[in-house]
Amino acid sequence: MFKRKLVLPKNVKPKIVIAVIILLILGFVIGECVSVLSVNIKTQVAMAATVYDTIDTRAVIIRDEKAVEGIDGIALPAVADGEKVNAGGEIAMSFSSAENAEKYSNYLALEEKHKHYTELENTAVGSVTDIELLERNILTDVNSYIRSIGRNDINGADNYAFNVNDDLTKREILVGERVDFSASISDIEKKLANIDVSSCKPTGYITAQKAGFYSKYTDGCENMIDYSKVKNMSLKNFDECLNNALSAKGSTMKGGKIISSFVWYFACVVNAEEVADLKDGQSVHVIVKSTDKDLKCTVVKGADVALSADKTLLILSCNEMDKNISSMRLEDIEIRVKSYTGIKVNSSAVHDLDGEKGVYALVSNIAKWRRADILYTGDGYVILSYDDPDIKNGIKLYDKIIIRGRDVYDGRVFA
Repeated sequence: MFKRKLVLPKNVKPKIVIAVIILLILGFVIGECVSVLSVNIKTQVAMAATVYDTIDTRAVIIRDEKAVEGIDGIALPAVADGEKVNAGGEIAMSFSSAENAEKYSNYLALEEKHKHYTELENTAVGSVTDIELLERNILTDVNSYIRSIGRNDINGADNYAFNVNDDLTKREILVGERVDFSASISDIEKKLANIDVSSCKPTGYITAQKAGFYSKYTDGCENMIDYSKVKNMSLKNFDECLNNALSAKGSTMKGGKIISSFVWYFACVVNAEEVADLKDGQSVHVIVKSTDKDLKCTVVKGADVALSADKTLLILSCNEMDKNISSMRLEDIEIRVKSYTGIKVNSSAVHDLDGEKGVYALVSNIAKWRRADILYTGDGYVILSYDDPDIKNGIKLYDKIIIRGRDVYDGRVFA
């Protein structure tokens, strides 16, 4: 069997080659035209953002505090957690038995609920606080509830859940919903009537030796260091405090404690180079990571470091106080040393034009050069200056900054 081979005339081959070449050229030209006419650009609205130089460390909290003493048998707090007390004021109640303490505690809790629902019922026919404030409180308490659950703080979670429910009820009232509290109030009154309060009253009271801030939380570290000597503590003192804090076990079973001074301290050890931009006496913001609480503090000691030192004991003072702060002992914190506020953009959006740094903004489909100073360089992003009167053609808030695009230049028109 023979195979036949197709043979093209000699004058056909060059024509095919020329046709293929022409098609390739046309394809390239059309592709380039499409690329030029339909440039894929991406923009970002210029919005102000703030970033920080920070020091991350673990700190021990030191307060002028003393656990309540002189309690025999079973004890309960006589004042609310976080309440201010006077010298000689009643702060704890003692009972002859755990059963009596529980009965009396239940009675007080029911009385508090009765007062709460009565006040809410009266609020329903009056005025309620601003709805935006309520919604902010709800969001804050929901976040705090989630963190409390994460820390296995059941008591704290219960308190935040109660606050959320309370504010949701107030919100219903504010938007015109009718909320009937009569059934709840009636149920509480029946429970109160069934408790023989005279048979379970306290057998004695403990009074405060000093005026101050009452906290029901104790952990055994109240006397781990002399409060008056905190500013002179050494690295060895700190290590002892740290070990005590690590082994501490919180307790609310005793009479609590009295915090005599509202000025308290964070003590922490950090690398010497980390405090290069700090000075003793400087104000800084400290973020407590477990709660995201932002505290304004003052650097007391540790920013002025000897040249040979590689570590320094940093002492920060604070005068804010509430029941959550009063229970802190060992916390992971973020010390914000320096802040930078500007426009945050991807590093690739920054260009160099005639020796100046800047970006291109899209104005009415035209690329306009916006000169800017780089204030801060992060991981893949920068913070740029904006609205600076000393910078001609600087970035303005709400400029549409081009963060991605091909062949971008000042004055280019984009269809």
